[in-house]
Amino acid sequence: MIATGFDFEKLHNGSVLIRFCDDNDNTITTQLITEEGLRRLPVVIHAFFLAVEKGPKAAQAFLKNLKSVEDLSHDR
Repeated sequence: MIATGFDFEKLHNGSVLIRFCDDNDNTITTQLITEEGLRRLPVVIHAFFLAVEKGPKAAQAFLKNLKSVEDLSHDR
C-alpha cells in the first residue's frame, strides 16, 4: 500500500505520533518520533537536500562537520 496522507498527534511526553493513511483515511502504518528526533529534523532535511542537489559526499561532509562542531561544544 502507498500512503497518500498523514496526521500528527502530539503526545504528553513531547514525542509525536505520525499516522500514515490511504485515500480512504485508513491507517496504513504509524511512526513515533521522539522529542530529540524532532529537534534533529532540520539537520536531516538539510542533509537530504544536499544529497539530492550536490550528491551524497556533500551531505556526508556536512554531517561530519556538524559532528565536529558538536564534539567541540561538548568539550567545553
